[in-house]
Amino acid sequence: MRQGTEWFPSPNFRRAKREIQFIVIHATATSGISSPREWLCNPASKVSAHYLIGRDGKILQLVEDSNISWHAGESSWAGKTNLNNSSIGIELVNANDGKMNYPEEQFEACLKITSDMAKEFKVKLSNIVRHLDIAPVRKTDPAGFPWDDFKMRLHDLGVA
Repeated sequence: MRQGTEWFPSPNFRRAKREIQFIVIHATATSGISSPREWLCNPASKVSAHYLIGRDGKILQLVEDSNISWHAGESSWAGKTNLNNSSIGIELVNANDGKMNYPEEQFEACLKITSDMAKEFKVKLSNIVRHLDIAPVRKTDPAGFPWDDFKMRLHDLGVA
């Protein structure tokens, strides 16, 4: 379990040796943390993410970094496909309607954990992506997230 997170394990993952090359940022399309937490941990959903960040900045870890969570679906980026196999998935609690804001506590928590993981796993700044980047026909999340500011702040923190 990653320091600064609360462990809330999901059964929806696969064990595998893998190289982490991407970090994918998502939005839950909900406004509260309970519903997505329960859904991401429900075997019937067949979905999960490594991390779920509440609007208050609280971070739940649902799947160990070394395991494959089921967050990206049919996806591609930088010549790679099926990004579940090579990525960390971070879900942000947000309605994903482009209107609901991302509170500062949530933004900062996402920034810190993303920066820490990018440095630990040597993930390039260009491989930190939104769900809409890797599945543009299917996905729109995280709608309204201040992406340019986020990427600039990651760069300022030493993510290259």
